[in-house]
Amino acid sequence: MLSVRDTARMVLALLICWLARMSSSRAGVVTVYHRVHGVGGDPSVEILAAVSSGVFRQQLRHLRRQYRVVPAAELLDAVRSRRRGQRFPASITFDDDLASHVRNAIPALEREGLPATFFLGGVSLHEPHPFWWEDLQRTVDGRLVEPDALPHVAEGDLRAALERSPKAIFRVAASIERLDPPERNETAVALRAAAGPPADDEGLRTGQVQSLVAAGFDVGFHTLGHDPLPALSDTALEQALDVGRDALAALIDTRLDLISYPHGKADERVAEAARAAGFTRGFTTKRSRVTAETDPLLIPRIAPAMSAGKTALRLARAVAPWS
Repeated sequence: MLSVRDTARMVLALLICWLARMSSSRAGVVTVYHRVHGVGGDPSVEILAAVSSGVFRQQLRHLRRQYRVVPAAELLDAVRSRRRGQRFPASITFDDDLASHVRNAIPALEREGLPATFFLGGVSLHEPHPFWWEDLQRTVDGRLVEPDALPHVAEGDLRAALERSPKAIFRVAASIERLDPPERNETAVALRAAAGPPADDEGLRTGQVQSLVAAGFDVGFHTLGHDPLPALSDTALEQALDVGRDALAALIDTRLDLISYPHGKADERVAEAARAAGFTRGFTTKRSRVTAETDPLLIPRIAPAMSAGKTALRLARAVAPWS
């Protein structure tokens, strides 16, 4: 059930979509999800807050009714071929190797008959393998560390995060992300020790990844190490685009020529490296529409909001030619 405010947003989004559809604008949108779970999370204190299962279903229904949903590999071609009066093309994507992809996202997608692309690194094929930001979230949520206990992290920022100050955890995460790899590894080791062992069912195992493909969904590459690519040297960048790719492709018996960049970060140098590595489509998290002129290796994506109406309005404004 939508709130009154969210209903108003939905009505406005429908009006914008209808008016925009009358144009000959060649545009489209790509959504990027991470976790889908239960009642959802709190984006003010969670790095990757889950979209609730109920809101996710509402968002999917809206996409099915108002957009032409196509696989991510086909989005740019669909944008270029759009004509006046036709629905705007849209694609649904997911990042990271998360158990909620199989538990919650796939059943909802299948109910609506919608395609989606899952960008995986293959990091948890055989056992749980949390990344540092997942350990950071667990450590902060459980208050498992003192404010001065993490190397290379400002005590004041960590204290604010532990006190659940809105957005404080994002400042901590951003400071860790900016560290040089050796320093970031030191912080990650400290977080791993503080967070304790991960749950046995975290991540995606071999059979679960294979089930994605068996269900008819596309899989792309998200890199094994999940390092911010623009900060890497040319050699390290080449390695990041390669390590783990062949193993994941062999597992699902599918060529991996789509990539979503870790943390959504890419620039022209990264795009050229991805192109040289044989990727045909690359996806960022730049919040923008896709146009006929969009670089195939720098396709922007829009993260859905925590409500169906706000998400609908966000997408409608993106495709509107006057926005």
